[in-house]
Amino acid sequence: MYIAIDGGGTKTEYLLLDKHFQVVDYYLGGCLNHDLLGNGWADVSLALKASIDVLLERNGLTVSDIEAVAAGISGLDTAGDQLQADECFSSAGISRFLAINDGYLPIAAENPAAWGVSLNCGTGMCCAAIDSSGNRIKLAGMDEWSGDAGGGNWIVMQMYRKVYENLILKDVSTPFVMEYMKVMNLGSKVDFINSWSDLKDGENTECKVQHRKIIRLFFELLERSNPEVQALADQMIKCAAYTIDAAVRELHFSGEKIPVYLSGSILTKAASAGYLSMLKEALSCICQGKLEVHMCTKRPVEGAVQLLKG
Repeated sequence: MYIAIDGGGTKTEYLLLDKHFQVVDYYLGGCLNHDLLGNGWADVSLALKASIDVLLERNGLTVSDIEAVAAGISGLDTAGDQLQADECFSSAGISRFLAINDGYLPIAAENPAAWGVSLNCGTGMCCAAIDSSGNRIKLAGMDEWSGDAGGGNWIVMQMYRKVYENLILKDVSTPFVMEYMKVMNLGSKVDFINSWSDLKDGENTECKVQHRKIIRLFFELLERSNPEVQALADQMIKCAAYTIDAAVRELHFSGEKIPVYLSGSILTKAASAGYLSMLKEALSCICQGKLEVHMCTKRPVEGAVQLLKG
């Protein structure tokens, strides 16, 4: 038996597989990103073991029945993170495992040859790349430290900040501010300031609902050519282009075209057609025009399955 895992900043998919890599059972867990959990990797370890135990108990198995585990984990960014992630699996009793950043999973899921570039914009943002020789690099994913722009949390924060700058600091109610206040059902400056407490707790169910409202508003205003939102979109696209260009420079890609897979809930579910068009146009202008952009059609956890197959 095998287990494939896609560990994200909001939810985590676990697949229990038989010896032929067919799905036997499925479990949906919560956040597996240590940066977003109160006790960091300690919470990751607890969540990981508890979720694996659910699959084992439901199927009358023990951990010794698991041949191997492949997992992509959000927030696995550094050598220190790698040591912590490996310890999480070891402490869960898993003897054979592969733990990598979740940004690599879309590449393995979409390309049988398992090479290319993945731009992942979900809760956060990162870029992962694998060349045809198997060399890997992961860039961004460190929030403000790496200047990330384009994840859901970033969009929400920037939208809130734009309203704060206009409504609170400048005492100006622009069309953008009025749209935001209406969508969020806020009647006053005090209501707006107090709403911050409902937005910053990413694991709270109501918080997730509010985040989705703001992200939906962001792309609606972008389609209406709102200048403040357009400036944010330009920042997102610039961040994506620079990051992908840097990742490609560090590896050795052969052939004329380099596949780039757009993944994560912001790009595959939330983004408007206009935004995706602008992003693809920007990416066509870098890397000597060698990038071939694809929208991900498979779930990232399928990449973990492919990694188990070898």
